[in-house]
Amino acid sequence: MPKKQTGKVSDWKGLRDGSAKGKSRAKPVSWRARLRSVWVWTKRIAAVAAVCALGYGAYYAYENIYFEEILGADSRPIRQIAFKTDGAIGGAWMNSYLKIRNGSKLTDVNIFSLKQAIDALTQIKSSEVERVFPDTLRITISEHKPMAKIIVRVDYEDRIFLMSDEGVFFRPICISDADIAKLLYISGIKTPFSGSAPATYPDAARLKEFIDFAKSENPEHFAVWYAVDVSEISSITLPLLTVTTKDGVAIVFEPKDYKKQFDRLQYILRYIKENPFNRVEKMDLTLKENSLVKFAPEKSK
Repeated sequence: MPKKQTGKVSDWKGLRDGSAKGKSRAKPVSWRARLRSVWVWTKRIAAVAAVCALGYGAYYAYENIYFEEILGADSRPIRQIAFKTDGAIGGAWMNSYLKIRNGSKLTDVNIFSLKQAIDALTQIKSSEVERVFPDTLRITISEHKPMAKIIVRVDYEDRIFLMSDEGVFFRPICISDADIAKLLYISGIKTPFSGSAPATYPDAARLKEFIDFAKSENPEHFAVWYAVDVSEISSITLPLLTVTTKDGVAIVFEPKDYKKQFDRLQYILRYIKENPFNRVEKMDLTLKENSLVKFAPEKSK
C-alpha cells in the first residue's frame, strides 16, 4: 500500500512563483545591480542637496542683492537708522563714524562695507547690519565689557587699552574717563600685538575670578586698590598676584584659596585700625600658617 503524502507537492508554476511552502531561496543580486541602486540613491541625495542649496541661495540673494535696482523698482531714502547695542557706544557716535549721507537710498547703502567698518573697532564683539524695507537700516552690535585696563607705550605714546572678561583688549569708545579711572590697572602683562590691539590675555579667567572674589568679599577695601601685578600668576614654583593700593601698600596673594587669604586680610585690617602703628608697607598672605606684615620705618623727629 503506498504511503500517504503529508504535504502538497508544488508544481512547476508554484516553484517558479515562489508560492510553494517552505523556505524560498534568496534571489542573488549581481554587483552591477548593486551599483545601479547606489547610483539611483546618489542622484536622489544630490537632487535634495541641490534644492536646499538653491533655497539658501535665494534667501541670501533676497537679503543682500539689490533687487530693487535690478528690477527697476522705486527705492526710498533711508527714513531711520535703528541702532541697538548692549554697551556704551551711542547712536550719534556710530552715525558720525559711519558717515551715512542724508537722503541715501536704502539700496545704495553697502551693508557689507558698513559691517566691515564696524568690526574694525576693537570694542566691537559682534555686529549685524540689515536692510529693513522699505526705508530702515538696522544696526545691532555687541560690545566687550571692561574688567581692567593696561597702559601700553606705542610710538613713544602711552595708550590705554581696556581688557574684557575674556581677555580681549580694546580702545575705549564712549566710556567716560571717570569710569576708566575706576578700573584696576594691570601690570606685568607680556603679550604681543595682534592687529591694532594687544593679543588676547590667556590668564583672564583666573584674573576675573580673583577680582570678582575681592569685590564680593570686601568691596570697601577693593575700592582702594589701584593695580594688580600679574607677572608671576603663571609661575611654576610660586604663582603670585601682587595688589598695590592707592596709598602704596603692597598685598601679596596666591591665586588660589582666596577665602583663607581674605579672612587673614580682614583680620589684619581690623587689627591695624584698632592699633594704629606706622604705615604698613607690605602684607604677604601666601604663608601657610601666618601672614607677614611689614611696617614702614619710623620717621626721625
